[in-house]
Amino acid sequence: MLTGWKDFDDTLRTLDRLQRRAGLVLEPFEPFGSRERVRLRARAPWPATNVFETKESFVVKAEVPGLAEGDVSVSVEEDALVIRGERKAVVPEGYRIHLRERAPGAFTRKLPLPARVDADAVSATLSHGVLTVTLPKAREALPRQIAVKVG
Repeated sequence: MLTGWKDFDDTLRTLDRLQRRAGLVLEPFEPFGSRERVRLRARAPWPATNVFETKESFVVKAEVPGLAEGDVSVSVEEDALVIRGERKAVVPEGYRIHLRERAPGAFTRKLPLPARVDADAVSATLSHGVLTVTLPKAREALPRQIAVKVG
């Protein structure tokens, strides 16, 4: 019989531990084990990005949590935006890792651009884990207003 919240917490903790151990035992028999899911998740395009278009430019927002300015580089190569970076694993001395879902490693993300851009005017900012790249459209890619003359 449960006598208080402490007993309830202990029961849940024990059930969680039992579930994890059963998962480790049964994992080799699963056709799509959790380790395989982790590997597939790591292959997904990273960083997650959104691309917007305004009248004058394209704006790319990429989620890069935990990366600093020196960990990311941005370049325009041919007709694509290339974002390169590296997520480092820093484990303080004396600590032991129990769970690592944000694996360290280098990444490259190449995004094709739908129109020509002015590569000299591209700007990038990193704020609160979001990289924002603004790519002004090349002059020939901008919409032009053509005056109609009465003849």
